Amino acid sequence: MKTITKKILISLVSILLVACSNVEKKETFKIKFDFDKKTSDIHDIGLINDVQIINLDCEEVTLGIIDKIIRYKDRIYIMDKKQTQSIIIYDTLGHFINQISKRGNGPEEYVQLTDMLINPSDTTLNIISRIDKKILKYDLDANHFAGIEKLPKSFTQFNKTEQGYVGYMGNFGEDSNKRKNVWTVSDKLELENSFFEIDETWESINLGGGSVFSNYEDKTYYITPMDFNIYMINNSFSTAYTFDLGTSGWHLKSKEYETYRKNQHNCIGRLYNFQETQEHLIIQVLYNGQFLLGVYNKKEDTSYIASLEPYTGKYFFSFGQITGFDEHAIYTIIEASDLKRIWDGKDEHNDFESTYPEQIKRLREKFSTVREDGNPFLVIYSIN
Repeated sequence: MKTITKKILISLVSILLVACSNVEKKETFKIKFDFDKKTSDIHDIGLINDVQIINLDCEEVTLGIIDKIIRYKDRIYIMDKKQTQSIIIYDTLGHFINQISKRGNGPEEYVQLTDMLINPSDTTLNIISRIDKKILKYDLDANHFAGIEKLPKSFTQFNKTEQGYVGYMGNFGEDSNKRKNVWTVSDKLELENSFFEIDETWESINLGGGSVFSNYEDKTYYITPMDFNIYMINNSFSTAYTFDLGTSGWHLKSKEYETYRKNQHNCIGRLYNFQETQEHLIIQVLYNGQFLLGVYNKKEDTSYIASLEPYTGKYFFSFGQITGFDEHAIYTIIEASDLKRIWDGKDEHNDFESTYPEQIKRLREKFSTVREDGNPFLVIYSIN
């Protein structure tokens, strides 16, 4: 089979944002997804190789809205930045480890929890607070507070790179003379370069949902909500991939926010997530009211539009709501009330047990009980 470098169409000129003047012009790989074609079951395209379901229910904490999940070694970090405004730590078996809930104006507190990351350089958990421009550092189990570092900007997302860090403003401009959305930052937390002008029409409008950054091996990627390019971050930005979504993709222009808001379910106006894995490139989009994945197989030069169908292998349950990706897995959440219906075997509309008797049996063997009002379940789909 031919490799990605031989099979993908090479564009002669990088497709750039109109507002961006300092992104390097390099050759890019162009990948086409046809959303007019019939979707494929995500479990049938060679993407997922294993599934793990974890019960997050415990007496110590009640989870709110889960905004981000990080798995690092044998720990799972869950961020709820709106409802409980806290970080909750579990092990990979679902045992509660600790909770960080420090909202306030004190020196060891955060005003606005916006992101979290694991810093492998000093093996710490880092919590990002936007308004007060702080990084609060803890050991990996959050038993010990390791100090505070000051951020140079009010970032809404912050990511570790090989060279240092990269931060995203979320369309919130602070400096009228340099209104840029993305900034590279040194290991000493000093500003280096800035990219992507904030359009005045989108000022202070944070589209939310998904992550603008992703990591694969030693590479860091950025997606902007305004186009379908994937940018690689080094000392500068270059366009690594361009996705052609055909007539389904709508390239947003300046002063189109209201039009986008009214028509966002009828076309694809943005990417919610991008992730590269050993064998695939994955994008998450919202189309006709449902989330779909565009999946490109790098080795076979094939692309799929994948629908998020229920898992029917060892167990039976819905695919879940995607809360994040990394280069090894897709992370989804299933509400306890939804899994309880399946665990019971039937509801007023469905008889799950008659269709999936062995899967339901194994689900009951794994979980002796499911509380309808309990914390959600985390599903980890290991990917190729």
